[in-house]
Amino acid sequence: MTLTTPPQRQMAYDSKKVETAQALFAAAIDLMKQNYNAPAEEIPTSMVIADLAAKTIQWDCIAAQDVAHDILEEVNEHTLAKNFKELADNHNATFDMEEA
Repeated sequence: MTLTTPPQRQMAYDSKKVETAQALFAAAIDLMKQNYNAPAEEIPTSMVIADLAAKTIQWDCIAAQDVAHDILEEVNEHTLAKNFKELADNHNATFDMEEA
């Protein structure tokens, strides 16, 4: 399997929608932090985001690779994103060969 590059997406920027989505996202993170068996302030936000994302994509490994790649692109780590995609493609090809 190979990662697929989605077509160029253009987002119609609506600051109110972005503001609302960010507030909902922050609330979801806070709720999830309360769900762990440790004080919320000890739970890394990155771990909660990963947990929410994994549940959303139903633990699909290829989708997880796409999420990781897209996050790297979003934070302008374009070289790392490209290298990650190549590594993921190689990993997936090897994994496919092991399955055969």
